[in-house]
Amino acid sequence: MQDKTLKRNIESAGGWFVGEYAGLIMDKFNQLENDKDVKSEFVRDVFHSQGRDKDYGGTRTRVNAVIRIIKSNKLIEALEYIIESDRINKEEPKAVQMAKEALREIKSKQTI
Repeated sequence: MQDKTLKRNIESAGGWFVGEYAGLIMDKFNQLENDKDVKSEFVRDVFHSQGRDKDYGGTRTRVNAVIRIIKSNKLIEALEYIIESDRINKEEPKAVQMAKEALREIKSKQTI
């Protein structure tokens, strides 16, 4: 991957997280950006549903990294990276499937 900032944001979020949550974060992007209470509640909900982070701060870092990817207009590139990653395909097939679904949804909205 050529874009070091994008790669760093994917690593900060975790490839599995980008795959599983990018579509949802994209759908709620304006609310998450404009309402701190909504964002805090979203982070709490994700924290409790995914159970991989030891505290809210880790989940907040993941969410913020995906938001940075979206703001830099690199979401399609990030999802394509997740889909093409051999390691993520092997270790996190659910994330790859969700990345494919999010990419399809984004591309279908672009053609409207």
